[in-house]
Amino acid sequence: ESIPMKSLSCYNDYNSQVTCTWMEHSEAHALVGMTLYQRDNIIMENKEMFCKRQTENDLDEVPESYVHWVCINTTDNFGIGVDDIYSFRPDKMLQAELNVDLFQNARSTAWQHVHLPSHAWDCWEMEPGSHLLSLFACLLPLFSIPQLPDFLPPFPQQQKAASLLLSNTTRCHLSCKDLVPGSSYVARVRARPGRSSGFSGQFSEWSTEVSWETPEGGLQPRNLRCLFNGADRLTCSWEVKKAIITSVIFGLFFRATPASAEEECSPVQEKSLPHVPYVVQSCEIPVSNSSSQSQYHVSVQVKTEEKLIEAYKNIKVLPPANVSV
Repeated sequence: ESIPMKSLSCYNDYNSQVTCTWMEHSEAHALVGMTLYQRDNIIMENKEMFCKRQTENDLDEVPESYVHWVCINTTDNFGIGVDDIYSFRPDKMLQAELNVDLFQNARSTAWQHVHLPSHAWDCWEMEPGSHLLSLFACLLPLFSIPQLPDFLPPFPQQQKAASLLLSNTTRCHLSCKDLVPGSSYVARVRARPGRSSGFSGQFSEWSTEVSWETPEGGLQPRNLRCLFNGADRLTCSWEVKKAIITSVIFGLFFRATPASAEEECSPVQEKSLPHVPYVVQSCEIPVSNSSSQSQYHVSVQVKTEEKLIEAYKNIKVLPPANVSV
C-alpha cells in the first residue's frame, strides 16, 4: 500500500461537504504528483477532489520529508448504504511494454546436483597443470557442451559482465540503447595476436579499469526484460525509482496471445539496488503451452489503489456558528 493511500483519512458533515487529508513523500511529490479522486456506489463516476497543500501553520508537526494535503468535495448522496470509494492517480503516464518471443529469450536454469561419473576420473591422468581443461575435455561428449568455458576472472564489482570480441581496432562504440540510464559502468581490455598478423598466442593481462556513469533517466519504468526458462516460466524484471514507489504501485500485465484477455502477474518481488536510487521488481508468468503461445506482450503499469469509506460511519459536523450569550 502506498503512503498516500495508507495516510488517507476522510469524513463528511452529512450535509454537502466531504473532507480528506493525506500525505506523500516530498521526493515523490517533486517527481510525480498524485491526484485524489472520489466516487460513490450510487453515481459511480470518479470526480477529482480539490486539494490544497497544508502549511506549517495548519499542522502541529510537519516532518520535512512529507507533504500534507487537505481536499474538499461537495456531494448530495449521504445515508446508510452509501459508500465512497477513493483512488489516487499519478499526474504522469508511467508505463513500459515489451513484445517477447519465448524462444528468442530463453535461458536454461543452472545445473544442479552435478556429479562426475567414475570413469571421468581417468581424465586426471594428464600432465600437471592441465587438470581443469582436461576434465572439461573429457566431459564434452557426456554433456554436449557447445564450447569450452571461458576462464576469465570476473569483475570485482560485478558477477556478470558482458564481453565483446573486436578485431583490428582500438575503439569500441556502445549504443545508448544498450546502457541503463543512471548507472555506473566499468570496462577493461586485453589483447592477443590476430590471425592476420601471422602470429598466435595467449591473451595479455587485463588493462587497468576505466569507469563512467550514464546520465540519469526519466521517470518511466526502465530496463524491462524477460527470460523464458524453456519449460514453464517467463520471468520479467524492471527497474523503478525508489522515490516513486512510495506513491505509486506498479504491476506486471501480460497477454499470451493478441486475442487473449490481459492478465496480471502476481506476486511482484522487489529488491533494492545498492548505491543507486532504483529498485528491481520482478514477477514470474506461468507458461502452460509454449508451442502454441510463444508471443507474449508484457507491460509494466501503474496499479489503481482504492479505499472504501462508509459515509455514515465517518461524520464530522461543522462547528456551531453565530454563538452568542
